[in-house]
Amino acid sequence: MNSEEKQLKNAERLLEQAGYTLPQLIQAFGKYNSKMLMLGDADYSKFAMTYEQLKQSDLDKTEKGKRLEELATILFEKSVTNIFDVYRNCRTSTNEIDILLRWSEHARMSAINTAFPCFGESFLCECKNYNGKVDVTYVGKFCSLMLVTGTNLGIMVSWDGVTGRGSWSDSKGLIKKIALKENKYIVVIDKNDLCRIYNKEASIFSMIYDKYLALQTEVDYSKYILKHDAELDLGKIRRGL
Repeated sequence: MNSEEKQLKNAERLLEQAGYTLPQLIQAFGKYNSKMLMLGDADYSKFAMTYEQLKQSDLDKTEKGKRLEELATILFEKSVTNIFDVYRNCRTSTNEIDILLRWSEHARMSAINTAFPCFGESFLCECKNYNGKVDVTYVGKFCSLMLVTGTNLGIMVSWDGVTGRGSWSDSKGLIKKIALKENKYIVVIDKNDLCRIYNKEASIFSMIYDKYLALQTEVDYSKYILKHDAELDLGKIRRGL
């Protein structure tokens, strides 16, 4: 057990003595401000070095894709000690997954997973470095992969983001459609988001949580569709009453 794990265990013990749990603390304060969700000094140094390499223009597409995958692994594997089991380059019967993440046994035993229900039991992370923004074709393929694996959350790490401004025919619009029809949520992390983490302005967890809520709120419009006063009369007219 390293020093960070010992500190986390000590913090859990003190919270229990005070009548609180770690998930309760994260839910109340940690989604945005807690340093528990930030990278430790050593891991931040690795993240910063890889991020700075990504910003170099002389990296080819393949190398940039590898660096993106390294960044994602650092963020999820190291942001909070031992809460995710991270599997890289897993194969299904038909596809290869860049990164598959599951809550660790420690996270389940401590009930930390209940602080971020949007992650589900497991989720996918794909890292794509196109020459430009990711188009609808790949977004559709990513959704298909989520359907095959039974995951409801997918993180797409794309340096330049995805195409469009939210119209139904572009990538952002397709992401909305998928959320609305399939209850599958694709959260996009781009270079601006990575810059915020680099500047220590946000953790990957708070960022995903905010983007998930924004996507869910935007497409979940059913609560605004209320019965109109004239519906009963119109129904009678249609039935010839």
